[in-house]
Amino acid sequence: MLSDGIHTMAIDIASALFVALLSAACASTSAPLDTASLSAVFVKDFTSSEPTACTTADVDLTHSEAHVFFERAHQLDARTLSDNYPVAPCQIEGTLKAGKRLCDWQINAAATGVIRCDGAEWFFACDDCDDLFVPAASAPARKP
Repeated sequence: MLSDGIHTMAIDIASALFVALLSAACASTSAPLDTASLSAVFVKDFTSSEPTACTTADVDLTHSEAHVFFERAHQLDARTLSDNYPVAPCQIEGTLKAGKRLCDWQINAAATGVIRCDGAEWFFACDDCDDLFVPAASAPARKP
């Protein structure tokens, strides 16, 4: 049998562990992001794991087009995204402001994306963004 002091300490430790686990679980499930509050969307870079198959022409969005992507796209959880949407081997990435937070984002050539702020992630898919992903050869030259 535990003494009262040890018993109380064990309960305190168990309670602290429970609160920590609950906090971690809540942190991994982000509340929806208010995309109306997005501003200062800036395209910084392009990456491709298959540079001959997926090029800048496949995801050649300007700053304003990247902003439009996140306005039109719907938010979904990571599992729904991975189970139901393709993954392209190239993407653009950059920064934006969500309210007062500075965030990183990525948009890939399959019209899916992610925004990351302060350890939280929001996943997006845009079924109505074909006009943003027009190959450069068939569209007039654009500037950011």
